[in-house]
Amino acid sequence: MSANLGTAAMRMCAASLLVLMTAGCGQQKPAWDTAAGVLVSPAGKTSVTEAIKAVETAVPLRTMQSSGLAGAMGGVRLNAFRAGSYDVRLPLPQMIDGQTPVCYSLNAVPETALTECRVQEQRDGNTFVTLKLNVTKGQQIVIEWSSVILIAARPLSENRTPPEACRAATACVQSDAPLIRELAEKLWPATGGIQDYAANIQAFIRDMKLKEQPMSLDALGILDSGDNRICTANANLACALMRAKQIPCRSVATLPTISRRFEMHRVVEYFDNGAWISFDPSSVNVDIPLKPWQNTVMAKTTVADEQAAMKPRAGAMPGCPFGQEIEFSRPGLGLSGQDFFWTIAAPLAEFEVTDEAAALTAAEWSRYLRSGTMSAAQLKAASARGLIQYLEAMKAR
Repeated sequence: MSANLGTAAMRMCAASLLVLMTAGCGQQKPAWDTAAGVLVSPAGKTSVTEAIKAVETAVPLRTMQSSGLAGAMGGVRLNAFRAGSYDVRLPLPQMIDGQTPVCYSLNAVPETALTECRVQEQRDGNTFVTLKLNVTKGQQIVIEWSSVILIAARPLSENRTPPEACRAATACVQSDAPLIRELAEKLWPATGGIQDYAANIQAFIRDMKLKEQPMSLDALGILDSGDNRICTANANLACALMRAKQIPCRSVATLPTISRRFEMHRVVEYFDNGAWISFDPSSVNVDIPLKPWQNTVMAKTTVADEQAAMKPRAGAMPGCPFGQEIEFSRPGLGLSGQDFFWTIAAPLAEFEVTDEAAALTAAEWSRYLRSGTMSAAQLKAASARGLIQYLEAMKAR
């Protein structure tokens, strides 16, 4: 399975994306309040950026094998079709389950294009960044961000998502469709175990054969095309098959900590025996359940995100849940170039994450979400390469 699971689909659909971005799609009311949240001071490039790049170019590539610190970064290249002020939403590493962000920085080229940066928390628990850009017609804008995330071997916070909300069919997860229900019956294991069912779904998606180029990323659309190269579509199909058996399931936007570039990567998590269990329908990591350090979580998809998936909007294929990668509040900006959107996550330091380390990190990140200012302790802790050094940095004032 290719590491760039989203790349092939986005390249194939480049023409349709340009049509969406220039023909006026996405003019509906934004799904987020662009004036809400906390103003933050972008820290610009830091040593974190160089540390992640060093791992990315290392030979052999490094894959995270245990708890510790993961580095994540990403970028987006934009072109302004019209002059004006625009709001852009980008994903942000989440404080959720077994992970807590340590620090975050962002910079734009040219610097004058970025007039405002906000961190916003939604009622569903997801956090994201909204940028206000002031651009001239034809201007090229490059935005890059980097972050360090503390990942523990066990959950640091309770996953409070009610399973009932992730059981019904939605616009891109058509679990009630006869074709989905029929396939679910074929894949249901003789053991009756949900983990075995997840493994069967993973194997079915891995063995799908391309019949035609996909025009949509919804579960039925990707089943018709047979294209298993698109992680978002694979996640939609996996969720549909789970829900067809009345098993709560939802997709999760992540960055695999394997030191390789993605446009974003989606896995899924299903509810069984009182707990949420994750697996990767695209087989980048075949473990069921996934290990906490195998991905950094960027967002957990809600029912509302799924329902918005089939509505035309700028920069997104039909079937892509809202908040997958970049979102535009109105048309006029478009993705540009070969590296129009990319992300990467890589291991920086591996050590046992204690309760003390987790608590200090959560307190600092919560403070950042309220104040918008990164502390010296956070920036220093991001460079730690062991538990003792990390704790010393976090306690320094």
